[in-house]
Amino acid sequence: MHQILIIVSAMKKQLFLFASCLALIAGKSFATVYTGSVGPELTYTLDSGTGHLVIEGRGAMTSDALSNYPTREYVKTISFPEGLTSICANAFHGCYNLQSIVLPDSVVSIGAYAFQECTKLTTVNLGKGIKTIAPQAFIFCTALQKVRWSDCLESIGDMAFYNCTNIGDTVFFPKTFKTMGWGAFGSENYNSDSKVMVWEAIHADDFVRYESDVPGENHFTYILFGDSVEYIPKMLCKFMYNDTIKLPETVKAIGESAFTNCSRLQDINIPEGVKSIGASAFAGCKKLKQLVLPSGLQEIPEQLCNLCEALDSVKLPAGLTIIPQKAFNGCTALRSIKIPNSVTNIGNNAFSNCPLDTVVFPTSLNVLGDGVFNQLNLTTSPKHLVLNDKLVATGMSTFANWNDLETIVIGKNVSILGQDCFWADSLVKDITCYAAQPPLIYDATFGGVPDTAVVHVLAGSVAAYKAAQYWSRFRIVALDSEEVVQKTVTVDAGETTADFTWPTDSAAHSYQIDIYKDGSVFCKLTLGNKGQLLGISFNAPGRRNAPTANAQTVNVSTLSFKVTGLDEASRYNYVLSVLDEGGKPLHVYEGDFATLGYEGELKGGGDEVIPTPPVIPSNPEQSQGIEGIPSSDKQSPIRRMVLLNGQLVILKDGKIYTLRGEEIR
Repeated sequence: MHQILIIVSAMKKQLFLFASCLALIAGKSFATVYTGSVGPELTYTLDSGTGHLVIEGRGAMTSDALSNYPTREYVKTISFPEGLTSICANAFHGCYNLQSIVLPDSVVSIGAYAFQECTKLTTVNLGKGIKTIAPQAFIFCTALQKVRWSDCLESIGDMAFYNCTNIGDTVFFPKTFKTMGWGAFGSENYNSDSKVMVWEAIHADDFVRYESDVPGENHFTYILFGDSVEYIPKMLCKFMYNDTIKLPETVKAIGESAFTNCSRLQDINIPEGVKSIGASAFAGCKKLKQLVLPSGLQEIPEQLCNLCEALDSVKLPAGLTIIPQKAFNGCTALRSIKIPNSVTNIGNNAFSNCPLDTVVFPTSLNVLGDGVFNQLNLTTSPKHLVLNDKLVATGMSTFANWNDLETIVIGKNVSILGQDCFWADSLVKDITCYAAQPPLIYDATFGGVPDTAVVHVLAGSVAAYKAAQYWSRFRIVALDSEEVVQKTVTVDAGETTADFTWPTDSAAHSYQIDIYKDGSVFCKLTLGNKGQLLGISFNAPGRRNAPTANAQTVNVSTLSFKVTGLDEASRYNYVLSVLDEGGKPLHVYEGDFATLGYEGELKGGGDEVIPTPPVIPSNPEQSQGIEGIPSSDKQSPIRRMVLLNGQLVILKDGKIYTLRGEEIR
């Protein structure tokens, strides 16, 4: 009986140990080890307990062995072999628990969707050998924060990093980089990015641009350029936040829409070596203030600065022949611009809604397009307009809404003036047209101009204008030599020359032009009543006392004279006096001009300061009445002329002087 009890006790002990083992097993799940092949020479082992995936062997991944999504969820870390050369498409798509990857330097490519929706992936080291990243390779890796970029990267596919909105480090595009697909760094939310682009690609291809207006353009907070970049690709960056961009001197071309809508950009340099710029390159850069285009640029693109609302200074290249459509449309701070003498054609809406104070056309201009200077949304406009002799035609609404316009002068070769060309709530009362045959006009070419306006034409053309449709509603009168139609002097300056054009006067005995620079007399010219040169002198070292051309009669009402030997990039003041036989001024015109390259502001000029002012001394040092002006001011230009109690006076140093030098106390 005692022996049996011992056996039972032993059995109870074994049952207890067995039950304890069952309880231990019930509290912990078994780990499963998965194995398989992912390439001809590549195998993998996945421990579901640790989440560690080990790939061994060498060569390219050619198959997606982790096709079972529950299996993918185990993957937390991956060990890659040094001999691995590529990651195949969908290789780790949906590995939701994968947190980081380090690729060996032997990997040269990553396939499409390879890491799609790895939503816990925070860091990626691409190694040193990656050349291509296929479309959507990392799409929706929403936790991705840091990427170590390859130094030999060549291409990134469409939407490769789409919606990876937490990438906060530098995105590096090395010198080897060639192509980037649409929306590679785009997102559904334009305002979610904080990436910095370092662009060192020497000559990457233009980026793909889809016609549909959907999210996906590349967004970067800031962009920095390397010192070897030669080409800025089309659509490089939208909505960039740089205040300033410094382009290297190596840049030769800028692609279409390269900086479109970079709304914070205020300043960008265009290197002298740039030979081409694509359409809309700076369109929508609402804070861009100035633009200096390289001197060697032969053409500018359409919509170059369209809607650049803060742009107030533009320097155009000297050899430019065409200003294309909408080049400066909507530049509502642009009040003045120097149009080079080489320009022959200005395209549709090129300067529409630009509040230009004055418009001076180059003598080379042949054609003006539709709405070139239409000022629909502006409240002020120039008062005087002169269309040059080489101009052949204007388009529709070319000068529409110039509500302050008072006088129009039309050159002799104009044959067509488009519909609504001068439509406005018009103040125009004086039109001069030198075309022998009436130009073709339409019912609303002069829409808003009152019927009482006077049209001055050549004496032999009066009958033709009175018979011409739409011209006949105005009062047509002959323009003879006694009638001064042009009321201002115009100056067309080149690099070292200036062409003066001024009104003739039948009572004039002579004309005198006094040119000043930096407070001193620079040049004095005396011309006869036919414009013949009587005398010229330069009061500047190294100047020759002879011009290269005499004055010429431009038409029955104006004379023209070319002054040579001026300094480049300089500002000058002038006083042009129309003198009678006794040397008394009949008319005096005062203004300023600048030779090419000058970047300061000009007052404009050619305005008649008083109909019959007293004599302005031709040589202040020799004039008897000049002693009243301090000696330091004897060769100063007339700083400011005002009409005081019917007398023209000079304001200098807080004092008032007559033109004879007598101080008024």
